[in-house]
Amino acid sequence: MVFIFDLYGTLVDIRTDENGERFWRAVEKYFRRINPQFGDFRAEYLRLCALAQREADAENYEINLLNVFKTLLNGADEDEVLRAAAFFRKKSRKKLKKYRGTDKLLQTLKGGGNKVYLLSNAQSCFTVAELEKLKLTKYFDGVLLSSDFGRKKPAKEFFEEILLRYGINRAEAVYAGNDFCADILGAKGAGLKTAYVKSNLSPASDSVVTAGDCADFATDKFCEFYDYLINESKK
Repeated sequence: MVFIFDLYGTLVDIRTDENGERFWRAVEKYFRRINPQFGDFRAEYLRLCALAQREADAENYEINLLNVFKTLLNGADEDEVLRAAAFFRKKSRKKLKKYRGTDKLLQTLKGGGNKVYLLSNAQSCFTVAELEKLKLTKYFDGVLLSSDFGRKKPAKEFFEEILLRYGINRAEAVYAGNDFCADILGAKGAGLKTAYVKSNLSPASDSVVTAGDCADFATDKFCEFYDYLINESKK
């Protein structure tokens, strides 16, 4: 069997805050050391993000924040840009931890000879380092993030890309996530079996009942979510 996972809200609990003045002061100070020519750093960052979004003409387009950071740092080398992006994320991050049972689930799936992949709406310049920090990278046979592909869930093309890139047979794959629209409707649109868990990071409008009408499995209990996936892996 093949299992394709969402990340945040499904395997990992995270909380970030980019609204605080303290955050922006720390980030501006850091970036000014590299590029002293900033006027209003926050305004410029938000302007570049908005510009990148406006330039997109496709539904579910995903900007790549790494390009924004490159522009802000005016020609700094790649390593310096990645360090700056990591600093930005670290200062905004209030929580980052695996849900209880994540390691056991992934170990069990891998130990049973199953393939495990990650397909997530996420920024590569943030998420690759967070996967390493949480020691999750080792579990995945492949990773595809929306910032690298340029489209995000629920775009059908995003799901189709991971199937094509890694030669996954959709008839043998289950997509697992915590967002009814992005994960369940998106994966169903690509012909995948789905498992939904309502977590603390699921959209407020989500309901297990509604998800259950579409998904192959739906719950608001992680233990039931894990049991379902493990049972599927044994079929």
